[in-house]
Amino acid sequence: MRVNRGIIKLVKSSGGDFNDYRLYLIARTHFAHRSGIFSLAEFLDILNMHYGYTSLHRQKGNDRKGFASRCVPMMERSVLFTILPDGRYKANAERKLLTGTHAKRSSWFQIEDESTMLSKRLFADFCVGVLLAGNKFRANKNISNQLGCTVRRIQYATSRNHKGFTFHKQYNYIEVAVGSHKEVMRTRAVLLSEHGITTPLPRRTNAREWVLNLNAPNSYRAIVLSGVKGHKAQPTGKTMRKEDSWFQMRPEEKRIRHLYLEETPCKWTFNEKRYHYGRYITDHSMQFDRETPPSLKPERRITHERSSVA
Repeated sequence: MRVNRGIIKLVKSSGGDFNDYRLYLIARTHFAHRSGIFSLAEFLDILNMHYGYTSLHRQKGNDRKGFASRCVPMMERSVLFTILPDGRYKANAERKLLTGTHAKRSSWFQIEDESTMLSKRLFADFCVGVLLAGNKFRANKNISNQLGCTVRRIQYATSRNHKGFTFHKQYNYIEVAVGSHKEVMRTRAVLLSEHGITTPLPRRTNAREWVLNLNAPNSYRAIVLSGVKGHKAQPTGKTMRKEDSWFQMRPEEKRIRHLYLEETPCKWTFNEKRYHYGRYITDHSMQFDRETPPSLKPERRITHERSSVA
């Protein structure tokens, strides 16, 4: 089976959840030979025989009526299904669902592990990975607000995807300044005490100079087959960074990186024309209004004066 990123967004924006899309994929897979048309009894039989719904058997003591009372309202209000005049249901075609949206039919990701469809949680984790994939910087807080779940749930999903070799999670650090170890540690202490910003340990460049590291949002890359149909399907490749990106990869990183599969964090620098140290402080500090545009500009070398106003 394959999951389409545009349909996931459509389902979430219409008030549905990941399990609605999971049931839709099951119906499309098993009833595609007759244009996605099925009866409720046939659908319950499919769930019972192939997807671990043991309570949906046809013997006495089943839960078919109870499950139908929960499933039918979802099908009636969901954009994924259509009720036919004869009482049967139809799983709508992907082309129809994506009409009028900015999504592409080729923005799909292949589910290779059958256990993903057997588990609601695993399928939800996979959908989270689909929404995050693309080598773009993704903040967990923004994704949690978009999906209506907690940040911890996003972290749990991305961790399982990373360990399951479906969506690789790349940690990113921003190197912003050079100074002595004492100066860098003083700046780290100020960021934590005055702004509530935690920072990774600094990196040593030579005997006297150290680099201050800042945490950047993670980036994610799909390892499963994705993109187009047929023999051209392949894992999503590394995307080129645009000139107007907020961050720029260090030259030495470009030479050693290959498709972001290294376990070590990737090092970046600010693109001063688009984003800088002052804006980073304003965006993440607990003292500043996030809507107020920053007025601070970064300095190349950390000094005692810089640390006192950070």
